[in-house]
Amino acid sequence: IYAWKVSDEMLQQKRDLESCYFAAQTMRTKIQLSFHELPPESHSSLRDSLLEHISQINEHTNTIIVTQLSVALADLALQMTSWQKPVVDVINRFGGNASSFWPLLEIMTVLPEEAMSRPL
Repeated sequence: IYAWKVSDEMLQQKRDLESCYFAAQTMRTKIQLSFHELPPESHSSLRDSLLEHISQINEHTNTIIVTQLSVALADLALQMTSWQKPVVDVINRFGGNASSFWPLLEIMTVLPEEAMSRPL
């Protein structure tokens, strides 16, 4: 659980590209490989944190960070059974603002790719 918290803090700090990339990649990898280790009561908090990080993406955000966060959110949506309507929620959150179209399109691109690459 410590790695989740440290990654979240590093993303909040936005020190430099390398630390943000490391944090976003760690978050993605932890969701892909270790989501089962996270207590169910923490799932919503993780989702909200990822959505908040993604909402802060702007034209200065490096593409690799956007991709890592988008894949992390897509994998979370596929594994978090309590998240009833992830696609609707993401569209509602990011669809109304032109500055959010880039991350929205990235999420909508990687979601089916992640769904097809996961063993069901």
